[in-house]
Amino acid sequence: MKDMNKILLNPIRMRIIQYLATNKTVTASELVTIMNDVPRTTLYRHINILQESNILTIISENRIRGTVEKVYSLNFSTITSENTIENAPNNAYGFLMKIYADFEQYFKKADADLGKDKLFLNKTVLLMSDEEYDDFLKELGNLMVKHINNKPSVDRKPRNFSVISSPNIE
Repeated sequence: MKDMNKILLNPIRMRIIQYLATNKTVTASELVTIMNDVPRTTLYRHINILQESNILTIISENRIRGTVEKVYSLNFSTITSENTIENAPNNAYGFLMKIYADFEQYFKKADADLGKDKLFLNKTVLLMSDEEYDDFLKELGNLMVKHINNKPSVDRKPRNFSVISSPNIE
């Protein structure tokens, strides 16, 4: 089996997965329109990787002018099968190392400008009941969904935003 962390943590594949998480189905041609900042051949390559890894599944095929257009959806069983207590340390490590690698690459750039690029790190301890925390996560999720499907434009640039809820070790 391929390394799921490597597959899932790729920024383009993550955008495809996020789009499908909120929109349920998509065709490759729709993704080309939605993700117009990504070259068509690159997008098709990432779709194929997700399909070969069983993360995307074909739910239907439409015949259009002699070609077949595939309609994709997420295969949640593949994604959730990786979300086990046995895989948790490796998943967390892969996630954190990807963030570390991104920071390391950024800081090596001669023109890195933390203020201009709005780069920040924040660690906050929140005192909340389980119910309050569930409400907080729901609000955060709604806020993120509001922006996940933004269309690329000259004013918009990709921004990695990572959220980690970690154990409070004293």
